[in-house]
Amino acid sequence: GTLIMAVPALALLKNADGYEDVAARVKPSAEAAWDIPSGSLVELVEEWVECEFGKLGGFIKGKNLPSAGSSSPGDLLEVRDSYAGNTETCMRRHCEQDASKGNVVCFVPNGAKAVKLVERWVECRWRGHKNFVK
Repeated sequence: GTLIMAVPALALLKNADGYEDVAARVKPSAEAAWDIPSGSLVELVEEWVECEFGKLGGFIKGKNLPSAGSSSPGDLLEVRDSYAGNTETCMRRHCEQDASKGNVVCFVPNGAKAVKLVERWVECRWRGHKNFVK
């Protein structure tokens, strides 16, 4: 995994296992495309959580899963949409701001132990390139 220490809009990228580089992907399902040197500053774009909801799988923004940052794969997570008044949150096929019909898997109701964590991903920019790191 990757440990990210955040400052406003920027983060210091560190390999949590002590290696010199962090594997970066163009999307979570892709193989690692290149390595980013550990200790690099990256621009944070969004935190995504790959999860399962019943037989469905997809990605939910980390801000809608309050305990995701302190949880491990296999844990059941509470869903609480970050927008006051929303009673459900969007699960997407791809880690993209796109909420069109083609990218929406389903809407997950707010509630305890609603989804199972598969993996946490951070969308970031490094030297102008969009990346996803664990």
